[in-house]
Amino acid sequence: MDCIECAKKIEKSVKDIEGVRHVRVSYTLGKMSVEVEKGKVSIDQLRKSVGLLGYKLEPLEQDTYEEFFTFKNRKLVATVVSGIFLSLGILTEVAFDLFDLSLLFYGIAILVGGYYIARRGLAAILEKYLDINMLMIIAVGGSIAIGSYSEGAAIVFLFSMAEMLESFSIVRTRKSIYELMDFAPNRALVRRGGKEEYYDVNDVAIGDIVVIKPGERIPIDGIVISGSSSVDEAPVTGESMPVTKKPGDQVFAGTLNTTGFLEIEVTKRFRDTVISRIVQLVEEAESEKAPTERFIDRFAKYYTPFIVLIAVLTVLIPPLAFNEPFNIWFYRGLVLLVISCPCALVISTPVTVVSAITGATRRGVLFKGGIYLERMGQISVIAFDKTGTITKGKPEVDEIIAFGSYSKYEVLKLAASAENRSEHHLARAVIAKAEELRIGIKEIEAFESILGKGVIAVIAGNRIFCGSPEFFIEQGIDLSIYKDLIERKNAEGKTVIVVGTEREAIGLLTIRDTVKPEAREVVRELRNLGIKKIVMLTGDSEKVAAKVAEELQLDEYKARLLPEEKVKAIEDYQKEYGSVIMVGDGVNDAPALAKAEIGVAMGAAGTDVALEAADVALLGDDLRALSFGIKLSRRASRVIKQNISISLAVKSIFFVLAFPGFITLWLAILIGDLGTSFTVISNAMRLVR
Repeated sequence: MDCIECAKKIEKSVKDIEGVRHVRVSYTLGKMSVEVEKGKVSIDQLRKSVGLLGYKLEPLEQDTYEEFFTFKNRKLVATVVSGIFLSLGILTEVAFDLFDLSLLFYGIAILVGGYYIARRGLAAILEKYLDINMLMIIAVGGSIAIGSYSEGAAIVFLFSMAEMLESFSIVRTRKSIYELMDFAPNRALVRRGGKEEYYDVNDVAIGDIVVIKPGERIPIDGIVISGSSSVDEAPVTGESMPVTKKPGDQVFAGTLNTTGFLEIEVTKRFRDTVISRIVQLVEEAESEKAPTERFIDRFAKYYTPFIVLIAVLTVLIPPLAFNEPFNIWFYRGLVLLVISCPCALVISTPVTVVSAITGATRRGVLFKGGIYLERMGQISVIAFDKTGTITKGKPEVDEIIAFGSYSKYEVLKLAASAENRSEHHLARAVIAKAEELRIGIKEIEAFESILGKGVIAVIAGNRIFCGSPEFFIEQGIDLSIYKDLIERKNAEGKTVIVVGTEREAIGLLTIRDTVKPEAREVVRELRNLGIKKIVMLTGDSEKVAAKVAEELQLDEYKARLLPEEKVKAIEDYQKEYGSVIMVGDGVNDAPALAKAEIGVAMGAAGTDVALEAADVALLGDDLRALSFGIKLSRRASRVIKQNISISLAVKSIFFVLAFPGFITLWLAILIGDLGTSFTVISNAMRLVR
């Protein structure tokens, strides 16, 4: 397909087949998906319907990409041949005054270059569809009728060139999408029954053990069960620095294992991997048209027939009403027909949207449609969830405070030793801190966990307590001298874990879910972008929420919110300020994500629900991608306006200049169609980079 009109024609033709419920043609990827009533529609019927329009239909076995500059691209070859014979025609006519020979060359240029134009134009007539190819047939036929053979050949060549240019821009976009898919290898080294063999990734089952050697790309999503390594996740998450992976960590298909040896347990079939879903969602994004794109489609629907009517009146009225020469006004009518070609105007929005979505996906921001790309830059309020969005989502030891003659080292060593058998998430934070500081853990002789309070461990014959202040008070251990300190730490939004013996407390640890390092930078950047209000909606406690809001200098926060209360908060902001972005984890925030104008899911590479629930997914866990998405949205909107303005300005100027005869047919094609299309496409393709 060479233009977006191609996709519309195919959809219209296939929809007319009895038994077809729904059809969607992806112009970007060259794919058609059809939903039919069972037993009523055959592949042969679809192939025949598409074939009548001049296209070839094949069942899609796997994603394939064909190079543009190849002899297999027959339309490109036809365009080049047409250009060669047009040049020979001009040379023989102008330089050697061999008119008959030039006619032969012009004729070959028209026949070769116009084959696909004529085939599709005639098919459009059968489909009762006013097609740009049909307008070109009339223009070329009219040129021949009045003896302007050179201009007829020029129209064919230049129009074919314009279509090739448009086709090339989409091929580049298609290539970038398939390059994303190519990051994932098509074979995986699987260990089954004690043997290691290579299997096609589509034959790898959930639960299989896959072996990845240093320097290899990971072929499928899974969990590391053995080994450790640095993994480059840039193709999936946009993360610029390699991430350390160890047992228990998740890895994604298409990422690069750089240094170590890994064994992973497969958690998804290949078709369900994150990278496969990204490609699918990019493809589906075309169906969610931007508002501007829908407006332009409606505008073009009336614009072309109107200009055709003006062209017909231009041909008829001056000769009949004012006795003007027919040939002159017939020629000017043909010029108006060529000017009526809406290609540059129609592609001005979709080529920009596709370019921006493709470029954003490379940077780890997945827009699920042009409508969301356009909306994102028009937002007034941004509402953040707290846990896992602006904080890391996992507790970390913030402070170690020793009492009396004890050292911080002793406090942490005893705490980590006592908590070593606990599965509580706070215990994991204590042990992680000990591992970070390389503090050895002592063997314990006995262990008891008191649910929701703390643990008791026997170490070297001594009973060690580790838990909440209330737990120590219940054990009869006096904490009165530390009461103000504990209350102050709680007021700061920190959880306090006291460490001690049967006789006394020896110290305490404070634990908190720390703010992401980039969060402050992102909040500043959002203010610089003119966002009216930045707020936090969380189910966490008032104290914790207040501390995080103060640290980030947010405008407002609401704490202890249930999911339905977050939805109510979004509604209130919408009434007062207008459009709202809700940023959350895509699971417990799903109702609020759905209610906001734009729902943004954080860390979507880790959750399937996020990819489904949100309008925009940040594939990594970096908040900076949010401000990038807003800036890209605004830039895309500017490019769309530029492209529409360029298209309408050129058409308007040429329309006015056509009546006094200042515009020739070849000039209308060269600048009015080819030149404008080239400008629009080049401007839009900048967004891919």
